[in-house]
Amino acid sequence: MGFDPGTSPLVSTGWLAAHLTDPDIRVVDVRWRSRYENGRGISFDDYEGYVAGHIPGAVFAGMIADLSDPHHPVPDMLVGPEQFARVMGRLGIGDETLVVAYDNMGFPLGSARLWWALSYYGHDRVRVLDGGLRTWQAEGRALTTEVTTPKADTFTPRVCPEWKASKEEVLAALERPDTAIVDCLTPELYRGGGERHLWGQRAGHIPGAVNVPYMANIDPALATATAAERERMLGSGRSFNFASRETLADLYRNAGVTPDREAITYCGRGYAGACGLLALRVLGYKRVRLYDGCWAEWSADPNLPVEVSAW
Repeated sequence: MGFDPGTSPLVSTGWLAAHLTDPDIRVVDVRWRSRYENGRGISFDDYEGYVAGHIPGAVFAGMIADLSDPHHPVPDMLVGPEQFARVMGRLGIGDETLVVAYDNMGFPLGSARLWWALSYYGHDRVRVLDGGLRTWQAEGRALTTEVTTPKADTFTPRVCPEWKASKEEVLAALERPDTAIVDCLTPELYRGGGERHLWGQRAGHIPGAVNVPYMANIDPALATATAAERERMLGSGRSFNFASRETLADLYRNAGVTPDREAITYCGRGYAGACGLLALRVLGYKRVRLYDGCWAEWSADPNLPVEVSAW
């Protein structure tokens, strides 16, 4: 079975297992973790998890250390084209390489962000492993602790601005009824009932944004799950594959995010928002962008409006 670049941005574990040794494929592990210090979220790469066991042949990309701009005042912003190209080349990713990204969250978060970043830099030969490492392991597929050292390649970045929205563009979109702004965080963070936000300076959300939590892309029932219920689910053996296209279509249509409107997704720092963007691309939506600054940037600007929902 050949690879059709015009298909879904997802590939199945079965497909990857059958093509794992294809010479033009580069599997990339982008697992990361978060912790909370003084009520604030901090992201960090999980290279130790990669070393402990990963899909055979996979290389590791640090979404924080390698692909986040350390000089930008907003945390976790995507690096510029030169640095991005250097990292991709070091990972053995060239202009013709098919990249399959995965992480260990179940939900595609780091993997969705790498998919978006490659798309933004003009590389359309990139897919996300549906269900990620959790599904791979649940199916009893092999893992290895052997660290892959690929032969370097040349990656040519070609910026595609239609994949990314700036703060100014989001602000302008507040006045446009043909644009849907989608907050992909949990209902608690979206509503802003607390004094602080785990990933920003203020509680609440961008005015007019609708809430489609990233978890709902797996199962719409998870949109209203409590934090304790989410923890139990993460510890279970349940499937983390994306919901069916029909279920996803209903989920976004019911939120007012329809194909005739442009959609801008966001979250705290660009991971859950990338998951929402991925779901919309699975549905075939064409006019979709990620607001890379996300809540970390928006909430830090006191001149920008914030909306808090009633509980």
